[in-house]
Amino acid sequence: MELYRRWKEEGLDVKLAGFEQASYIDRDAMAREEDFARAAVLIAPLTGVKADGTVKAIFSAGSFSFLSCLAKAGPDVILLAGSVASPLKEELAAGYRLVLTAADEELALLNAIPTAEGAIQKAMELSPITLHGSVALVIGLGRCGTVLARALQGLGAHVRVLVRRCESAALAFAAGYTPYDMASAAEALSGADFIFNTAPALVLDAARLQLVKKDALILDLASEPGGTDFAAAKALGLTAMLLPGLPGQAAPRTAGAILARVYRRLIAQAKQARRSQ
Repeated sequence: MELYRRWKEEGLDVKLAGFEQASYIDRDAMAREEDFARAAVLIAPLTGVKADGTVKAIFSAGSFSFLSCLAKAGPDVILLAGSVASPLKEELAAGYRLVLTAADEELALLNAIPTAEGAIQKAMELSPITLHGSVALVIGLGRCGTVLARALQGLGAHVRVLVRRCESAALAFAAGYTPYDMASAAEALSGADFIFNTAPALVLDAARLQLVKKDALILDLASEPGGTDFAAAKALGLTAMLLPGLPGQAAPRTAGAILARVYRRLIAQAKQARRSQ
């Protein structure tokens, strides 16, 4: 929505789809059949397109079909999507100019900032203790993990980092964090007040969750389905939640500015690539 607002203010011709139940949106903003037919670009959410062609649309009744939008568009339309599940990805890549936005390095780096801030905001809302003086474990030291660990350290938390690679452990040590490798996961989890997972793999399985203290807060920032066995966490009485879409929730205006900046470049590159063919 913020991307739409920003581009509309800049005078671009943009329309919305999948917002039928958002009462605050003017009906003229909604895409019609003719809008799809003349569209140069279709943008799907960063959360991606599922194998059945649907996307997450909280302001639409039921699941929203991205494929139905695509069926109304012309053959030269550029498709932007966070990700696309296989085998649909191969089908769309073969027939259209498909750009997977979640794979863009600039977007990932910029989105790490509101993601980290949003995670900290959620931790403050849900926990009865301060981050200052707490033991905070960050799993993964990628783009988001790096920004998050630095912010937690700035708030006075005792930051632990659980990583797979020795290079990441060295970087954590140089930054003043306490590094642990996967073989030492039990020690890393022990006594942690806050656990932030950024790894897109099942790290917090049932066995490891048994090592987490009961009053710890687990916030999973990885893309769906996350890196936590949520069923096991619930059975153990642990508070664990997946937090998708944090940039748009925590800082919608910043998130919109980031998307506008990156998507402009990606669209220009896609057009240039088409002209070069």
